[in-house]
Amino acid sequence: MISKNELRQVIFKKRQQLSQAYRQKAQNKIYQQVFDLPLFKAAKSVLIYTSTEEEMDSRPIIEEGWKLGKTMTVPRVYPKRQMEAHVITPDSTYQVSKFGIPEPLADSPIIDPQDLDLIIMPCVSCNNQGQRIGYGGGFYDRFLLRAKNVPVILPYFAKLQSEEIPTEDHDQTVDVVITEEGTIDLRSKD
Repeated sequence: MISKNELRQVIFKKRQQLSQAYRQKAQNKIYQQVFDLPLFKAAKSVLIYTSTEEEMDSRPIIEEGWKLGKTMTVPRVYPKRQMEAHVITPDSTYQVSKFGIPEPLADSPIIDPQDLDLIIMPCVSCNNQGQRIGYGGGFYDRFLLRAKNVPVILPYFAKLQSEEIPTEDHDQTVDVVITEEGTIDLRSKD
């Protein structure tokens, strides 16, 4: 089986080759599925990633959350590979982390992971079993251990899907996978 780092490199190349037209069309379909998802509709507080240029744009989901009166939070990374969920508003100020990811300022309020109703995670690639490969820092895997029973959804482009995802014991799976081709709810499967 291919290693995680090798798979990341393969997917990064695929991601760079996605056309802007494909990305826009796929994102619009994914956004609608997220907005229609009962988990999203019911959530009062949501953690969602702040997207980089290469990732699926998370901003429309954040803005829809605000429009619906939800408390929207985004990650901020701390030493010792710790991640916290910081509340953001339309007026929030961001700074770029050492990983190139926009983060809210450290003085913005933090929500305890157990108080979240929904987590929307990024990934490099995923499969239909909810196994994902991230960027290699393990931040979300550690955060999910603190967010017991909080549902996790993963929106991503179907063209970046991988059937075989190398996993390790500490890797956490997601509850719902959403691509432009459809939604797979894995919560009812044992």
